[in-house]
Amino acid sequence: MQILASRLRTIGVVSDRGLQIGRLSDMIFDEKSGKIVSLVVKPISKESLMGVPRDPDGNVMIAFSAVMSIRDFIIVNERVLAVQQLKSRPTIQSSQSQAPPAPPVQSLPPEKQP
Repeated sequence: MQILASRLRTIGVVSDRGLQIGRLSDMIFDEKSGKIVSLVVKPISKESLMGVPRDPDGNVMIAFSAVMSIRDFIIVNERVLAVQQLKSRPTIQSSQSQAPPAPPVQSLPPEKQP
């Protein structure tokens, strides 16, 4: 099956569970291999796919590994999107997540010990 690139520019993007995500706006290719790296999708709403990386224009960047099928729509796997959301969350540095150190224990002078 052949698909013209001009047709792809306006094709809808939906999840494998039927969630309408938006319309394909562009694609990002790897310069060396020529493989598609990401889909740039204009979301239906600003709230859709919160947590997934976005470009400066607010378009959603969907890893091409999430693509399941390209026919009348581009169908993406919601599980892969969920993993992508988790990976794009800011991580808490381990030093911030630890409890503050306990204050040093002061020993009583020998005459005051019980």
